[in-house]
Amino acid sequence: MREKIPPTSFRLQPDIKLWLTEKAKSEDRSLNAEINRVLKQAKELEEKETLTVNN
Repeated sequence: MREKIPPTSFRLQPDIKLWLTEKAKSEDRSLNAEINRVLKQAKELEEKETLTVNN
C-alpha cells in the first residue's frame, strides 16, 4: 500500500509552472510527479556537492 502523504500547497510563478507543465507532458508524467522529480534531483545534486566540498 502506498504511503499517505498529506497535500502541500504552494504558489509557483507562472513561467515556472508552465515550464514544469510542459516538461511533465513531454515525459508523460503528472505535474506532481515532475515537481517531485525535479526537487529530488536538485536535492541529490546539492548533497553530492556538499560531499565534494567537505572531502
